[in-house]
Amino acid sequence: MKFGNFETKNHIFMAPVKTALATPKTGFITDEQIAYYERKAKGGVGTIILEPIAVLPSGKEHPKQTMLNTDEHITGLKKLTNALHKHETKLIVHLNHAGRAANPKASGEVLSSSSIKCPSTGQIPRELSEYEIKNIIDAFKENALRAQKAGVDGIEIQFGHGYIVHQFYSERLNKRDDEYGKNRFKFARELLSSITSELKIPLFIRISGSEFVENGITNDDLKTIFALAEEFNVSTIHVGWGNACDSAPWYYNHMSLPTDIMDKKLMEIRELTSLPLIAAGRMHKNERYKKLVKDKIVDGVVFGRQLIIDPDFPNKILSNSDDYLRCGSCLQGCLGNVKAGKPIGCIANPELHKEFIVNIENKKKIAIVGAGPAGLFAGLYLKKKGYDITIFEKNAYLGGQWVLAYKSPGKMSMKDTLDDLIKKAEKELTIKTNTEVTAETFKNSSFDAIIVATGANPFVPPIKGLENYITGFDFFEGKEINGERVLIIGGGLIGLEVAEALVKENKKVTVVEALDEVGRGMEIVASKLFKKNYAPKISIYTKTIVKEIKGKEVFVQTKEEEVSLGEFDDIVITAGTKPDNKLYEELSKELDNVYLIGDALKVGQIIDASTEGFELAMKI
Repeated sequence: MKFGNFETKNHIFMAPVKTALATPKTGFITDEQIAYYERKAKGGVGTIILEPIAVLPSGKEHPKQTMLNTDEHITGLKKLTNALHKHETKLIVHLNHAGRAANPKASGEVLSSSSIKCPSTGQIPRELSEYEIKNIIDAFKENALRAQKAGVDGIEIQFGHGYIVHQFYSERLNKRDDEYGKNRFKFARELLSSITSELKIPLFIRISGSEFVENGITNDDLKTIFALAEEFNVSTIHVGWGNACDSAPWYYNHMSLPTDIMDKKLMEIRELTSLPLIAAGRMHKNERYKKLVKDKIVDGVVFGRQLIIDPDFPNKILSNSDDYLRCGSCLQGCLGNVKAGKPIGCIANPELHKEFIVNIENKKKIAIVGAGPAGLFAGLYLKKKGYDITIFEKNAYLGGQWVLAYKSPGKMSMKDTLDDLIKKAEKELTIKTNTEVTAETFKNSSFDAIIVATGANPFVPPIKGLENYITGFDFFEGKEINGERVLIIGGGLIGLEVAEALVKENKKVTVVEALDEVGRGMEIVASKLFKKNYAPKISIYTKTIVKEIKGKEVFVQTKEEEVSLGEFDDIVITAGTKPDNKLYEELSKELDNVYLIGDALKVGQIIDASTEGFELAMKI
């Protein structure tokens, strides 16, 4: 397929998703990184747009960001390019400078077109001098030429998402009174002129179709960008969404956001330019990419997280197979891990950058108790070894607490992933639902090993007078709240998700949390959405403990004093969970080869449970 002067084997592109797999500080490409991308190439993707390369250290977003700022970096990039070319997959290098969105722990001083705060990081940048502007433009060109020398197939320049180029042409973000302020597109023009003066490979630019903020990018801005693109022979326009500083939920395309608004904007953009368009933004959701391609709104489709959860997705859809895992856009591993300084992860692909080695000496018969994430993943990976797997689940449904997770507001997409996982498990494993087992069940069994993945139970704190309440589990399993005033005891992830649901029902909600903040364990974008959309409607007390309940009146101990919060009609307990390891304790006393995983071992998140299931499967 041709996209301007760029040719590739199909219309499927991989988005530039940060991995944190490069070497710390120096940003050299690692063997682990090459294996990660080569796995995507094996899955059939036509073109990989490499994760963002910071053209200078001052433009870095995290300490393990990939770099190309010295000639020594060319070797690793060339090795990666060759690895992808073996599979006829093209490689485009994505160049960026984060500007005010940079991470000072990685970049040092934060710089921008003007001294305007980045809400996402809290940083107030220093305004760039004209000399520094020239240095950044030179750095883009030098990085592009190094990439060209490494044999890559194209260059992509980040023109949107609130990064440095965008910071100059945005009327909202550029308040300069020099030539770079009077002519807001001067920086963009000089950058394209500099790069194209010596570049011999195709050039892409990435834009924000919309920032979804007041005074954001306009159609006039887009027309100017498209005119520049035509003037400098840009091959293809890559459309993304949002702004890293001002509308992070849209930038990361959180699962709670609608998709139709993006499709409508893409139709508008199609009318503004005849250049080839490729677009990102949960394109797999409801298979919307099919209609956009069929209607010629876009020429190519960009998948990011969908290729993380299932790298074989391109080959599957090209062969009209629907046997794939759908990404729920939860951001737990792909964003959460990288923001925490850890390598990229995925709740439903624990072998993302690890190889599952199938080394079988003797086939084994394994029992797994519990069909939550830990049990399901352990079973599926053990099945890859050819083992005989039986899962026992006491409930009528599979998925454990994952089922509760998608019932909170805006998280229904997580059901897609679980449904696909369950379909796969039911196809490959023997599963017995509505079956509660005891130690007696396994006394004379023929199982070679038993995996206990019995999860966790709600913790109910010993509060004087606490009698009438439900737990967060009860709430998401369907128990109704009939009163108007509701007290939630515990402001962690589940507590805030209950609060969000109750606010949607117009309840008057109060959250009491013993720690100094609420929302610990909440994914970063979900936390931002909570603070914006729900927190203003909720009474939140931190560093506060519920001491006593008299009838409907609730007394709490704050840091300073004991006070009454007034009367409440209903109480929901979300004070955490405790491992349910009773069966393991009984079995391990009597039998060998008994293993404990998931929340039954240590309470964590879905990604922890799936990873533990995978890692145990490698050992048994």
